[in-house]
Amino acid sequence: MVYFALFQKGFQRMLAYRAATIAGILTNFFFGLLRAYVFIGLYEASQQATIAGYSLKDALTYTALTQALLMAIYVWGWFDIIRVVRSGEITSELLKPYHFFGAWMARDLGRGIFHLLFRGAPILIFFPFFFELTWPASISHWALFLLSVLIAILISFTWRFLVNLLAFWFVDALGIARFAYLGMTFFSGFMVPIAYFPEYLKFVVNLTPMPSMVNTPVEIYLGVVQGLALWTALGIQLGWLLFMTFVCELVYRRGVQKVTIQGG
Repeated sequence: MVYFALFQKGFQRMLAYRAATIAGILTNFFFGLLRAYVFIGLYEASQQATIAGYSLKDALTYTALTQALLMAIYVWGWFDIIRVVRSGEITSELLKPYHFFGAWMARDLGRGIFHLLFRGAPILIFFPFFFELTWPASISHWALFLLSVLIAILISFTWRFLVNLLAFWFVDALGIARFAYLGMTFFSGFMVPIAYFPEYLKFVVNLTPMPSMVNTPVEIYLGVVQGLALWTALGIQLGWLLFMTFVCELVYRRGVQKVTIQGG
């Protein structure tokens, strides 16, 4: 099947950059340690056992998880489709015998699974040598967490795909995309847990797909949501994935009618 082949290519492409992967692990781990000590300082200064329902152990686990998921979710800049449009390669992409959105999603899923295994897992393996972490209590808990991560990767892709479609309307969409990714970094719960946000901001953020990209998998892992709340969280993730897929398809169909090729 063509989409499985594209998934494999997305995975194999990352295998070619072994030195970059090792450097990425070391960089993510270093900044993870810095973030962890910021949380330690916060809890020591507040002299509270918990902040917004998170113990220090939970906060350190949150730090390890977000660093581990960083490249799988691809919180920061992804401009591949913008570059394809600007170079003129979009014309050949549109002529290929597969669905444009589905093909890019398959490639990105392969990339995300690679980073989950080879950049995320090592961070979770080595972080406990420095800090005590929280771990899921059962195989089913692990399975639900990994399911949430898989959906989160796909939601993240739909957001990045939608942002990249701006290239159909703007000659230089990079600046707008960077602002969009900055919002994603903060409002997804990557920088700090959304539980730390003031109530009005939590209300606004929860009206967007952002929390489903990072915050929801972390809360499922930590057991912040359990029982019916856990299944509701997964349902919200799935709902956002379906909605964002529909929006991407709608905007894409409109975009290809207006695209202006720059170059190629």
